[in-house]
Amino acid sequence: MWNLTREEQGVVFFIVAALLVGLGVKLLGGIPHSQLSFSPNKLIKVKVSGAVKKPGWYALPEGSPTIEAIKMAGGPLPLADLRGLSLSSPLKDKEEIQVPQSKVNINSASLDELTSLPGIGPVLAKRIIEYRKKNGGFKDLSELKKVPGIGEAKFAQVKENITLEDNPEG
Repeated sequence: MWNLTREEQGVVFFIVAALLVGLGVKLLGGIPHSQLSFSPNKLIKVKVSGAVKKPGWYALPEGSPTIEAIKMAGGPLPLADLRGLSLSSPLKDKEEIQVPQSKVNINSASLDELTSLPGIGPVLAKRIIEYRKKNGGFKDLSELKKVPGIGEAKFAQVKENITLEDNPEG
């Protein structure tokens, strides 16, 4: 009936086969989805707080290491103490990561180190540096309250994060 070349017969066979496969998929209700489908990883939410640049809640792929959450939070602050954290451990949904901060020696801290303290901005940090230059350093932590702008409330905010010792262990 039809005089088709070998190539034309191949094309017709391919078209008929594609139509049959398509009809079979349609009749069976679509392509079945297996557990091994190419879907993106499940996202989890993790709270990062403490000595990071941008504390808050972050969405990451399930099983991401702790260090990835810290990176998403802008990275650690200069005085962050990451030694006690397991940076490679996989994260779980709704996990909270507290990045601790090393204690700041108020007798030797730089302006940047002082401003890393809670409630201490550049103006107060400059006052602390001026006070210690004028008075030969702090003899007692509570002496920090003599710096203009640091009262009981501000001192209570920072007292757990300050020291008079060199190389404090935190």
